[in-house]
Order: sequence, then structure tokens, then C-alpha cells
Amino acid sequence: MSIISLRVNDEEKAVLEDAARFYKCSMSTLVKRLALEKLEDEYDMKAAEDYMRKRDSGALKTCPISEVCKKVGIDWDFL
Repeated sequence: MSIISLRVNDEEKAVLEDAARFYKCSMSTLVKRLALEKLEDEYDMKAAEDYMRKRDSGALKTCPISEVCKKVGIDWDFL
């Protein structure tokens, strides 16, 4: 397992300690969770922006779910 050091001032440390107590976890777990959630949120936002850009430019081809089911051999009416 790797260790990453993070420098914070006293005020930032107090905020992180309070948040860790609130979420009932260690500061390490809190910082890791927050960092990974932020990265995931940014990835999701980028994916949504890419989708909307492709949709708006006409580069995105879509079809109804019933057609997808038919193509893969699923009886849509049965679902």
C-alpha cells in the first residue's frame, strides 16, 4: 500500500477533522473518498457534455430500445 502526504494549514486540518468525525471515518478515508468522488463527478460531467455535443451536432445515432431488443433477439413485448 502506498502513502501520500498532504500539507494543510491548521484551519484546513480542523475542517477535515470535523468532517471525519461527522462521517465517522478517518481523515485518510475522508480525503480519499472525497477525491475519488470528485474525479467521478468530473468524469460523469465530461461524458454528459460529450453526449450533448454529439447529439447537438448530429453525430450521434440513436434508436428506440425496442429496435435494440429486436437486433439482439429479445422479445420487447414480453418484457
